[in-house]
Amino acid sequence: MDSGVRGGATLIEFAEAIVAREPMRIGAAADAVARILGIEAVADAAGVASNFERMVRIADATGISLDARMADASEDVRESLGLVSREAAQEVSRH
Repeated sequence: MDSGVRGGATLIEFAEAIVAREPMRIGAAADAVARILGIEAVADAAGVASNFERMVRIADATGISLDARMADASEDVRESLGLVSREAAQEVSRH
């Protein structure tokens, strides 16, 4: 996939390795980012990834629910992942 960003495929591999929590893969991807974009880019990319993780944890901890538009847009994906339940649907409709 061509993201149009210099080193985009390498950055995507780094992000996917982080999400997969595979230390060897993370190390290899970080090395590739450093070779292609420089060591500073590794720190920047890791910072972006950790910020997303932080925001997800905050949202989960505070019980932020999906708004109706996002619930509708993501229904197929949530259903395929087994995340749709009657209780969850009721929670969304209350907000």
